[in-house]
Amino acid sequence: MVVIIRFTCTWLTVLLLCFAAEAIAQTDTVYQEKDLGLIPRFSTKLDLTGLWYHIEKRQTLLANNEYARLKALHPDWTVPKDVILALEILNNYQDMNTAALNTDTSSISVLPKEIEVFANLTPDQRRKVSQQDILRLVEKSNVLGRSDIYLLMAWTALDKALDEVALQQFSRAKETTTSDEERNSIQQGLLLIRNRMIEQAIEQSDFVLLQQYLENEDRDNVFTKIEGAAWRHYEGKNFELAYALFALQGNKEGQYLTLIAQQKYDRAFDIACALNSNIYHRYCADLLSFRQSYLYNDDKFEQSIQSAIALNTIRPLHNNEKELLGWAAKECGNTALANETFESLLIQNGNREDIATALINLNSTNPKKLEGLATQFTLIDAILKKKLAESAWGRKQFLLAYLEREPRAIVTQNKDALTAVYGTAFRSRSGEKGLGNFDVLSQYIGIGGEYERWLWNATINYEQYYSGLPTTGDWFGSEQLLLDTEPFKGISGFEDIGGRIEALYQKDSANFYLNIEYGMVDQPVSTEVTGQLSTTHFLDNLTLALTLFRKPKDDSLLSQSGTFNEAHREPWGYVLEEGGSALAAFAIAPKWSMSGTAQFSILNGEQVARNQAISFRMDVNYDFAERVSQHLDYWRIGPFASYKSYDKNLSGFTYGNGGYFSPSYFVTMGGYSELLTAEAYNWQIKLRSSLALSRVEQTNDPRFPFDSHSSETLGYSQSTGLSGNITVEGQYRLNDNWVVSGYIGKAFAVEYQAFQAGLQFRWRAGKGNGVTSDELLLSSPRVSHFVL
Repeated sequence: MVVIIRFTCTWLTVLLLCFAAEAIAQTDTVYQEKDLGLIPRFSTKLDLTGLWYHIEKRQTLLANNEYARLKALHPDWTVPKDVILALEILNNYQDMNTAALNTDTSSISVLPKEIEVFANLTPDQRRKVSQQDILRLVEKSNVLGRSDIYLLMAWTALDKALDEVALQQFSRAKETTTSDEERNSIQQGLLLIRNRMIEQAIEQSDFVLLQQYLENEDRDNVFTKIEGAAWRHYEGKNFELAYALFALQGNKEGQYLTLIAQQKYDRAFDIACALNSNIYHRYCADLLSFRQSYLYNDDKFEQSIQSAIALNTIRPLHNNEKELLGWAAKECGNTALANETFESLLIQNGNREDIATALINLNSTNPKKLEGLATQFTLIDAILKKKLAESAWGRKQFLLAYLEREPRAIVTQNKDALTAVYGTAFRSRSGEKGLGNFDVLSQYIGIGGEYERWLWNATINYEQYYSGLPTTGDWFGSEQLLLDTEPFKGISGFEDIGGRIEALYQKDSANFYLNIEYGMVDQPVSTEVTGQLSTTHFLDNLTLALTLFRKPKDDSLLSQSGTFNEAHREPWGYVLEEGGSALAAFAIAPKWSMSGTAQFSILNGEQVARNQAISFRMDVNYDFAERVSQHLDYWRIGPFASYKSYDKNLSGFTYGNGGYFSPSYFVTMGGYSELLTAEAYNWQIKLRSSLALSRVEQTNDPRFPFDSHSSETLGYSQSTGLSGNITVEGQYRLNDNWVVSGYIGKAFAVEYQAFQAGLQFRWRAGKGNGVTSDELLLSSPRVSHFVL
């Protein structure tokens, strides 16, 4: 007689299956939205938390009621397979266990005694049987070959976590059973073993095995469990493992979120932007925006631009993204893109001063573009004018600063008002005894004003020249004088008038100056028009100046205006020096600057041999003003070196000579100081001084250069000694209209000495409240030689 023993799985079996299914449920119910700074993940799946809770707690009635509620609320709900299986096990457990307990034990007598006893045990009693006894009973089950006994031992082994044994028993039961009920039990058991194996592979991170499982027929079940495990690891912040599991199942959303959590934005970007869905387009857009920002902060400006361009293909850029694009383009030199971006932003908000300033800086070397921007945007026009006025003041372009309405320049004085001046000046040069001494006393009146942004003035000069007299034995004109027997009939000075006009123009980064002079209407040698043309250009750390000039050599009466020979019959002299000079000044470091000047000239005069001259000067200085007083504009101190040379020594006072100092070389090395008090006060002082060691040589050139038969020479001389100078300038505003200016200075070099002094009264219409250094008398471009 064959006895069939009915049994079912223990509650451990039910719980294991529930736990496995619960992992899947957590895909939708446990996952919490994270504040990632990006678009959150949305889920449209049902919340099965309550249903799985009742199944886990073996609350059959409550589980069935919750299941019915969900179906009623969501008629289209496709119930997951794991939910159906768990409910079936829960609902069948009572009947199956009762049937096992009510088995007809009288028919088990034919079974081996140990199996018979084991079959009649309750589930709790079976759990207490040792593993060794279970394995022995399995051996007996294999001998019997009965499907019901296979199932009994399979479920028992499964309850003991002897999965290999359980799998063997289920497989043999499947081969021998003829009962649908047993087949259902076998299927449940094999599924549970399968789930255990999947869970174990997940726990051990055996991705090779998991991949094999995914390739089998039970793919959906494996997929679901991997997904549940991945979300659990995500919730536990084990992002690397979570990512690996998501990648295994091909879950792009999971991969995206775990990469974001690990701040691996580039890889997250690749995933989000590769998917063709609205939500991932939003993910992609947000990532591109973030990527644009952090690449910019890492100084990867080109990559930041590419991110912005890619973002713009998904949606229009927001203003902050446009702005960042503009700054990145500016940083990497993409002027066209930066201009386009900043202009669009300024059109939207015309008050963005930072954007307007950026556009100005971008096009600082493109005047035409700047002009167009100033026309289009009133803010840019205002900034350009303000910037121009401030830079003009800093460069001491006071006319330009006033015309551009710089506040300090406006308060200080009315540059465009009518001006009238009266002044007097005196200079004295003491060189070679007698004819080498030369004094000039001048007085002048002038008027000036502003026309079409040009500052002009016209001056009439009254000058008196005084020269030392020759003594017996001096060479003069064509001979050596014998004044003991015949008195000197030449002139020792004269007085006359002359005039000049001057004009100054200043623009952004450049100055232009012109003067034309006609000096001493009635002088021994006919007067010629002289003058000067100067320009200066200001660059960021460099100032360049150039001057072309034609002027009388003012060393002596002979060179300044010409004179008559000893019989007062024949004039000669009036040496005109024509040439050019250049200056370059560099700002080599804060407060440090270096400058160099060079000059080349040709000298010609009436019955005076042609000569050439060249000179150089180099100096370095440091500005101490800030260390000393806030009332100082600058105080520059530093070393200098200079060199000057003439082709011929024409210092004599005979025909062919010009009566001017013309050494073959004049070398000087020393130090200098120049101090200027602050601008825009009612008073101002400028102090210059130098002290150096000089060496000079004058060659033994012919006394009569045009007479090849003469053997007379000037004689050779060479000397070394100290040289130096000190000059003080000042000006003081008396009231709104009147300013008094003056200077005094002394210079010496080896055997040479000079003295100069001047005083000027200046009246200007309108009101003024200060003075500026461009109106110091010796700062005039005519005197200083450069229009700085």
